[in-house]
Amino acid sequence: MDMEDDPDYDIFRDEDEDPDAQLHTENDSNKEYVVYLVDASPKMFTTTCLSENQDPETHFQIALSCISLSLKAQIINKSYDQVSICFFNTREKKNLQDLNGVYAFHLPEGDYLDRPTARLIKEFDNLQDSFSKNIGSHHGVLPGSRENPLYNAIWVAQALLRKGSAKTVNKRILLFTNEDDPFGCLKGAIKSDMTRTTLQRAKDAQDLGITIELLPLSSPDEMFDLSKFYVDLIGLEGDDLVSFMALAGNRLEDMKDQLRKRMFTKRRVKKFKFTIVDGLSIELNSYALIRPTVPGSITWLDSITNRPLKKMIVTSLVVQSERTFICADTGALVEESTRRFHPYKKLDLENDSNPKVPSV
Repeated sequence: MDMEDDPDYDIFRDEDEDPDAQLHTENDSNKEYVVYLVDASPKMFTTTCLSENQDPETHFQIALSCISLSLKAQIINKSYDQVSICFFNTREKKNLQDLNGVYAFHLPEGDYLDRPTARLIKEFDNLQDSFSKNIGSHHGVLPGSRENPLYNAIWVAQALLRKGSAKTVNKRILLFTNEDDPFGCLKGAIKSDMTRTTLQRAKDAQDLGITIELLPLSSPDEMFDLSKFYVDLIGLEGDDLVSFMALAGNRLEDMKDQLRKRMFTKRRVKKFKFTIVDGLSIELNSYALIRPTVPGSITWLDSITNRPLKKMIVTSLVVQSERTFICADTGALVEESTRRFHPYKKLDLENDSNPKVPSV
């Protein structure tokens, strides 16, 4: 049976493919706007870790690799999200506010915040080779200077995320850095003033519905210390701080998986309304965590020239096709797809003449 004719197949459709999805558009946050803030200070280029191939890799390379993977995941999942990539602690500046130390990367014909495209990913992957020449790295806050690139970067990101309502769009800032104390070289009132203004800028962004997430880049011999500054910027305390510190020591490759998992579209199956008592109920959404892979369209090619064959009408010949699924691990034929479920409550219908079934 064709998968499109399967009545159970509808639950695996994306929300933008569901004809009834328009009913939930105004109430659900379906889109996501993301600004990637990448620290481009010299420390990001000098600190190295071992990659999966056991080759030395700088923290700057790791950050760019994570972003590239997430952009590709968005295109694969037909996402309508919009992204922007900004570097701070740069020699050159390029942003709408014309602030020093911040360079917003985008295609010449595109906007600063736009949907990812194949060309954007291609140009972004080639950026690493030309970064030193065209953009350049610069130290962060220096003694005697009133410039604050981190403050400017959050301001630029907040301005990029100004479009779209916070009720219908999830807005996030992902910050990549290996500097746990951006104002460590300053002392006295100047350090206190810069710390206060930067934290206030971050709070202003959060008050507008923008989430700031930190992706700390630690070295094997130097652990990222949140307590120096970023614990106040991202607002961690108590158990959240303890768990965050534990996860911060994991390998940086885990960040790639975390970014990729966040890009998958939620697929709503049904809405449930559990009535507890009269006038009190709980409404829940159920989502399909597993979906079948639909084969792409078939293009018939000539066996000699490898050119596409033209369509022709066949009246006396009926062509039938069969499809078989083979397990990649065992090589055995897969007869039927696995069905998964989670029991809510076991009911003894034989011994209970009046079972109490939740109202759904």
